[in-house]
Amino acid sequence: MRVLNIEIEVNSRCNRKCSYCPVSIMPHPQVPRLIQEHVLSSFINRLMEIKFDGRISFHFYNEPLLHKGLESIIRRVAEAVPTCRPVLFTNGDLLSQQRYDSLIDAGLQMIVITSHSGRSHPPRPKQIVQFSDDLVLTNRGGTMVDLPKSTEQDISQCCFAPTEMLIVTITGDVVLCYEDAHRSHVMGNICEQSIAQIWNSQNYSRIRAALEAGNREGASEMCKHCTNRAHTIMGMSDRSEPFWDLIS
Repeated sequence: MRVLNIEIEVNSRCNRKCSYCPVSIMPHPQVPRLIQEHVLSSFINRLMEIKFDGRISFHFYNEPLLHKGLESIIRRVAEAVPTCRPVLFTNGDLLSQQRYDSLIDAGLQMIVITSHSGRSHPPRPKQIVQFSDDLVLTNRGGTMVDLPKSTEQDISQCCFAPTEMLIVTITGDVVLCYEDAHRSHVMGNICEQSIAQIWNSQNYSRIRAALEAGNREGASEMCKHCTNRAHTIMGMSDRSEPFWDLIS
């Protein structure tokens, strides 16, 4: 098991409804607005068990800066697992200089802003800014019906996302992929199982093997409709990110 990136949903709302995001067409999920203490504590314990040393971020289909206690979460994670690399993905709407300073002080190593509004942000040492035109859009496993549908070439592509990434929702569920906006492909729950138990489960292993072999159609219904090609080579979940080399 070599998990490169872990993403955890610390709140379940976003302040935007971008046309290319499932948030724009789906109702609010029937989950808590903020992560509950027992889920957060379980999550941190699971990180400690595997001595996690990869990138950790705090999003799913949400805007993390809506959580006023985000700094406390980052600090707890960074202190418990000092080998990890906390990175924030945000739309930047709520990022003031004061908030930037407090996030960095809490242990954040990088902030990646996607400026959906197109507005600029003042240059800062541990921040990069991209714009919506920089994004390679996917149909989110078929959820975004107005975006291109998967082709035969798409579904024959290898995908190493579930081999290298662990996606944890606000309830502690581990879902197959960050494209699973419906939260329907649940592999386990970190409040009930260790990461190793979830990772090595029969269903997770079966899907992972199919995707590594380029058999998206045989992996899951979501994978059959997916147009994401960001993880077609082993290691792309890590080294393909433009900010990674900037993190010490």
